Amino acid sequence: MNKFGTVAIIGRPNVGKSTLLNKILGENISIISDKPNTTRNSIRGIKTGEDYQIVFIDTPGIHNAKDKINQLMVKQAIDGLSMVDLVYFIVTPDEIFAGEYKMITEILKKVDAIKFLLINKVDIHEKKDVVNVANKVFADGTFMYVIPISATNSTNIDKLLELTIENLPEGEKIYDSEDITTIPEKFLVAEFIREGVFNLLKDEVPYNVVVECENIEDKSDNLLYISASIIVSRNSQKGIIIGKKGSMLSKIGKISREKLEAFFGIKVYLELFVKVREGWMERDEYLKIQGLV
Repeated sequence: MNKFGTVAIIGRPNVGKSTLLNKILGENISIISDKPNTTRNSIRGIKTGEDYQIVFIDTPGIHNAKDKINQLMVKQAIDGLSMVDLVYFIVTPDEIFAGEYKMITEILKKVDAIKFLLINKVDIHEKKDVVNVANKVFADGTFMYVIPISATNSTNIDKLLELTIENLPEGEKIYDSEDITTIPEKFLVAEFIREGVFNLLKDEVPYNVVVECENIEDKSDNLLYISASIIVSRNSQKGIIIGKKGSMLSKIGKISREKLEAFFGIKVYLELFVKVREGWMERDEYLKIQGLV
C-alpha cells in the first residue's frame, strides 16, 4: 500500500519551522536565521520513502502584519492550510500566549486535518516548562498527538516521521523519488543568498532586502555560473551591503557560494550586484520575485 499526503508546518515566527523541515529532508532548502520572518514564501519540501511520499509546506510565521509584504506572507501561511492532510503546529516552551498565538489557534479550529502539536527546543528548556506549555496549548485545540522535539538535535524526529507516515492517506507518488523540493532553481539560489545577508548583517537591513537570481548557466560539467542582484530600498543600505572596499559583499558571496556548491554538488562562480529600488516592498514586480503575488 502506497501513501501520499501533504503536511503544513505552522507557528509564530522563529519557532524552528524551517529547521525542522531541513532536518526531516536532510537538506537545507529552507533558509534559517535567528531573525523572525526569515521565511517569506511557503517552501515545499518532498520526503520520499519506499512506500510513501510526503510534501511538507514550510509556511511564513503567522503574525499581526501591518505592511503589504508581511500581510502577503501571513496570507500564504493561512492559504497553505486549505488543502493539507496533516498540520504541525510548532510552539516553544517559552510560548507567548498573545495575539499571534490566539490567531493561530482560531485558524486551526477551522482546519479539517490531523493536527500534531510539536513542542520544539526542548533541549534548551526545563521539562516543567515543556509540560506547562503542552497542557496549555493542548487545551486550546484538537490535537491527535503532542510530541516534544528538538529540530536542532533531532530529538523525536524519527518518531514524528513514523506517526506522520502512519496517518497519511493512501495515494501514489506524484514526484520523482530524487526530488526534494518544488522550488524553482532561481528562487532557491536567491534564498541561499538572502540567508547569507540575514546571517551576516545584524541590523534592519535584511528586512529591506530581496534577491533576484538573474542567470544560471552551465559553463562545464563541473562549473555553474550564477549572477544575482541584492536589491535594497535606500542608498545607505547599499553601502552597508557592499561594505568597506567590498568586504561585506565578498563575505556574502563566499558563504552563499559555499552553500550553493554543497547543494548542487559542483563548483559555482557567483557574481553579485547591489541595486537600489526605493519602495520595493510595496511593488508587485518585486513581491513577485519572492513568490508572494
